[in-house]
Amino acid sequence: MSFKIDRQTFVDLNIFPERKDENSIFGYFNYTKSYKGKDKLLDLMRNPINDIFLLKDRLDIVKYLKESSFKFEINAQDLDFIEYYLNENTSVLRDNFVDSFFNWLGNKIKPRNEYYVITRGLEKLKEHLSYLEQYIINKKQTSLPKYFENYLNELKFIFEKKSIRQFLKNKKSNLSFRQRNHFDNLIRSVEKESIKSVLNFTYEIDALLSIAESANINKLSFPEFLSSEIPTLKIDELFHPLLDKPVTNSFTLGENNNFSFLTGANMSGKSTFLKSVGLCVYLSHIGFPVPAKAMETTIFNGLLSTINIADNINKGYSHYYSEVKRVKETALLIKENEKVVVIFDELFRGTNVKDAYDASLLIISAFSKINSCLFLVSTHIVEIADELKKYENISFRYFESSLNGEEPVYNYKLQKGVSSDRLGLQIVKNEKILEILEDIKVKI
Repeated sequence: MSFKIDRQTFVDLNIFPERKDENSIFGYFNYTKSYKGKDKLLDLMRNPINDIFLLKDRLDIVKYLKESSFKFEINAQDLDFIEYYLNENTSVLRDNFVDSFFNWLGNKIKPRNEYYVITRGLEKLKEHLSYLEQYIINKKQTSLPKYFENYLNELKFIFEKKSIRQFLKNKKSNLSFRQRNHFDNLIRSVEKESIKSVLNFTYEIDALLSIAESANINKLSFPEFLSSEIPTLKIDELFHPLLDKPVTNSFTLGENNNFSFLTGANMSGKSTFLKSVGLCVYLSHIGFPVPAKAMETTIFNGLLSTINIADNINKGYSHYYSEVKRVKETALLIKENEKVVVIFDELFRGTNVKDAYDASLLIISAFSKINSCLFLVSTHIVEIADELKKYENISFRYFESSLNGEEPVYNYKLQKGVSSDRLGLQIVKNEKILEILEDIKVKI
């Protein structure tokens, strides 16, 4: 069973940029050197998994690359040229003397770009394969992760092929006309899939090195996976990776406490905290390091968030109806996949207070009876808390805030309990909106 995540959750967590200049989690991890390495990183991030063995293997190789002195030079321009050559939209040169001679002669009389691309492509490919053989395959590596060993064994098998050995053993700096046709036919026809496998290794290492570099630069940690069937999530000193000076918080959900009811004033940190938790769950399920000092988690089958949901004009949905549809999608996802992490920020904010209270109480009460999932729900309707205290598996947390004169003050630290702070009106007053409107009135 795969790990389920949808576009709304990707958008909520800022995984990929919606605009060219937008900060994103992808950008946070992207230190790739090659275009195809970037594509490989995108592929890893688009496809979370719930296979504990694959996840552990990926984390092992990233940790190895982070902590070892492993070096891997990537020449992006050369790799781009090799790709251009391999995908050249011209016929593969024929491997016989007569065609080789006339191809060479024709190019002498009237130089052709395709002939140049083949020549330079073969040269660049040989340089790259020789580098891989010298510094990766034949270099003695100690305590290699299983993930890396499997790749190296595959590479060794390819490099031991008689045809590839022939290509690499050619010591001449300039290919003869006969060699040019022979090796082009070999590379673009006979061994094309093998060459693609070798290049795929290069791009995957580029992506994995990028992840390891981000872990080093940003002081990320590696999650520990629990084999328990009881849904558990424990994160120490969690922070949001896109903030310049993030405040850390520690957080636990587990067997007797799988529902977190979160309150706090506007701008106190609720949404950022929910995004941070969602990011840790997501990143751990793509085998990436996480923004926290430490993390322990069971394997889940999906993650669904509702943080920045909007109305849908095309379908005629109001904001409230979009929220209702989202709750239904959540219920169906849980029914199909069971172990899911569910995050709702300001449940039913798109309707009147009475309906929001009744609908929130109804849905939260129903969610609280499901013990196979973890739930995090924030709300401004703190009055619900009194009705929910009868559910032993619901923990109450809040973000503290206060007023220093007329200025709101936030410490962004998670506390136990329920907040009754209401600073929304003071925030409106501080923006001097009434004064602006009064000034307009006077002018009229």
